[in-house]
Amino acid sequence: MGTQNLLTAALIHLIEFQSSHCSTARKRALMVFEALSNLQDGNSEIEALCLQANELRST
Repeated sequence: MGTQNLLTAALIHLIEFQSSHCSTARKRALMVFEALSNLQDGNSEIEALCLQANELRST
């Protein structure tokens, strides 16, 4: 899955989580951010976004 598709999926799940507080949406968003962080062609902005998303795991 390409970077753009992963970013779109992450945003969709984050929006769903924000509007419904659905734990499944939160888990899916975190999974997508993890996939983004594992991409070999990531740029610094995406890496920073993934680091911020990983901070959500502890909250």
